[in-house]
Amino acid sequence: MSHITPFRRILCAAVAALLLVAAAESSALAKARVTTPAATTPPPALPVISDSQIIRRITVIGTQRIEPATVLSYISIREGEAYNEQSADQALKSLYQTGLFADVKLKFDGTTMTVSVVENPILNQIEFEGNDKVSEKDLQKEVQLKPRTVFTRSKVQSDVQRIIELYRRNGKFAASVDPQIIQRPQNRVDLIFSITEGPTTGVARINFIGNKVFDDATLKAQVATEESDWYKFLSSNDNYDPDRLTFDREQLRRFYVGHGYADFHVVSAVAELTSDRSQFYITFTVDEGEKYKFGKVEIESGIRELTPAALRPLIKIQSGDMYNAELIQKSIDVLTNAAGTKGYAFAEVHPRIRRDRDSRTIDVILKIDEGPRVYIEKINIVGNTRTLDKVIRREFRLVEGDAFNRVLVDRSRTRIRSLGFFKDVTVKQSPGSQPDRTDLTVTVTEQSTGELSLGAGYSSTSSFVGEFSYTERNLFGRGQYLRASIQLSTISKQFQFSFTEPFFLDRPLAAGIDLYKVVTNYQQAGYQGDTTAAGLRFGFPTSEFGNVGLRYTYKIDYIRPFAGAPLQVINAAGTRKTSLVGYTFVYNTLDDPIKPTKGWTFSFSQEFAGLGGSLKYLRTQGSLGYYHPLFWDTSVGSFTLQSGYITGYDGQAIPIEERFFKGGDSFRGFAQAGVGPRDILVPGNSGAVGGNVYAIGSAQMRLPSFLPDSYGLNLALFSDFGTVGHLDSNVPLCQFPNQSCVRDNLAMRASAGLAIAWKSPFGPITIDLGVPFLKTSYDKSQIIYFSAGTGL
Repeated sequence: MSHITPFRRILCAAVAALLLVAAAESSALAKARVTTPAATTPPPALPVISDSQIIRRITVIGTQRIEPATVLSYISIREGEAYNEQSADQALKSLYQTGLFADVKLKFDGTTMTVSVVENPILNQIEFEGNDKVSEKDLQKEVQLKPRTVFTRSKVQSDVQRIIELYRRNGKFAASVDPQIIQRPQNRVDLIFSITEGPTTGVARINFIGNKVFDDATLKAQVATEESDWYKFLSSNDNYDPDRLTFDREQLRRFYVGHGYADFHVVSAVAELTSDRSQFYITFTVDEGEKYKFGKVEIESGIRELTPAALRPLIKIQSGDMYNAELIQKSIDVLTNAAGTKGYAFAEVHPRIRRDRDSRTIDVILKIDEGPRVYIEKINIVGNTRTLDKVIRREFRLVEGDAFNRVLVDRSRTRIRSLGFFKDVTVKQSPGSQPDRTDLTVTVTEQSTGELSLGAGYSSTSSFVGEFSYTERNLFGRGQYLRASIQLSTISKQFQFSFTEPFFLDRPLAAGIDLYKVVTNYQQAGYQGDTTAAGLRFGFPTSEFGNVGLRYTYKIDYIRPFAGAPLQVINAAGTRKTSLVGYTFVYNTLDDPIKPTKGWTFSFSQEFAGLGGSLKYLRTQGSLGYYHPLFWDTSVGSFTLQSGYITGYDGQAIPIEERFFKGGDSFRGFAQAGVGPRDILVPGNSGAVGGNVYAIGSAQMRLPSFLPDSYGLNLALFSDFGTVGHLDSNVPLCQFPNQSCVRDNLAMRASAGLAIAWKSPFGPITIDLGVPFLKTSYDKSQIIYFSAGTGL
């Protein structure tokens, strides 16, 4: 060991000592694992919050209308919590988001947090200045700010943009809006939108690029947008409207597809504004494509009772015809309705189209599937602010729990609309609580049902007639009918009162009462009559389209002849009492009771006099009307026929006051009582004696509307034709000169003219311009007849 140096001895001793220490610690640690539980990591120490960071009190200052507690409810900070910048920032954001405050500040002084607010003012009123093109009513609908709401500048700027967009839709692209604010006491403001409309931005030219089959003039006739010109002052389509331009693209597509060009599409529609912002140049770029014809037309039916052979005659598409997408949609509608009428209300028609570009034909396959059964879960009625729900529901042909039926839904809509209480009626479906359930929502728009009517007429013989009446078709929202009228003219004075309860005792039984008095100063007939009457009415339905009415009337007539009156008038002088029982049957299938386009109506009535009273006769009347679309559904043609006959029994002749007098609105082109038998020896316009028989027909064609529907103007061409006559044998026919000379030859009369109907701002106006072209020498003509009314 002599060779080991002292340094090495020291190093080895140190290493040995370290090994002994490590072994001792390892032994102690192992012993600790056995004898003591595992040690846990101590939790981190919580931060120490000083008393200077605790919110001892929260105060709110600056409020005027809003309670401090309401302000505190918008923030999440509470007394006793610690104050920190993150919570304060979130509180500021929450208060600003309410829109109630123009400014918010938070201040913390170590114990008290102060919330300082400046409330936004309340909008007192909104005024519009400088608006001429757009009405104030339309502007009020457009803006979001309303009186008595919180005023904010961001809402004002939003409404400014809305007004500008409204003016742009009306062709005013140079319009500007300057909002002005007037301060009022109690933190209120008035807002004035000062509008500078500027000139109307017209359409200088409409160009088409890519059209080869149809020229520009033909395509211009298809789009709604028109080029501006001086004579189009009534038109609103001669300015640029982006929405209308989108509609024009669709109109062009429909036009081309309707003429066989199935591949047609509008590549682009560009509107360029001139530098002076007064005119637009509109350019349509189109790709016409090739023209197609119909190829094979097949029907595949998944319903055994609906065979393709039975359905094929209903389809108007024939192989080889020019392709028209509209005919396919019409075929779908026809097949759907045909399936619905057979009881398959859930039938679905799926069209499949195969296009052969080589032969330029399109095959059409219409597949009919029964579809899933769906039942009505709820029927909701909305919009009836005045009319009771039960008045609408009793017209519905379906109830909750019934199977859905499109035919009955459409019929229900027609019945509700025929009430005349609503401007518009829509029925929409929405999913129910389960896949086989559906909800129906009937949305109605109430319209005025009270009418204060003023009527007037004018004839070539300077005969005027005026009427003042009040009619309420929906009394107290219960569907009851009330009418009181007074009619004054050179001919008569009429006073009438009528009341009808359409569902008497909550059953489909109509009951009504009529009271009237008519004082007639009938110069044409040469007498004055006084009639007082009272009547009762009952009516009930016999089918979906038919109903029967029963009535009883008791009346007292008094006749006083004028000097020089016809002999039959003199013979009729005195008082008569009539006890009258009658009935009426009506059958009506019109699709729209207000403006029908198809369907027909029939009525037949009889009245029997003789159950008491002094008169004994039987009066029979009937009418028939038919409506059908004409010229590709652009107009509607109608034909009506009315006739009547009255005859006495037990040897009684028909007195003059019970005969038929026609003319005026019942035979256009002729004066009141201007058609039929007349005593030609009676001077002036007198001498009409009426007839026991009449038959009057009318052919009318409702013309297409050349103006927007908003103008409410409708035109129709008409021709009325018929005859009145056939007096009793005891009436002298020119047999006694210087006493009476009655002409009665049942000659045919006819007239033609133009009917004008206008829904004016103060009520409906009707003007009939009729010119007789077939008449007798003793008939009296009336060229103009008009009436006007106003609603309440």
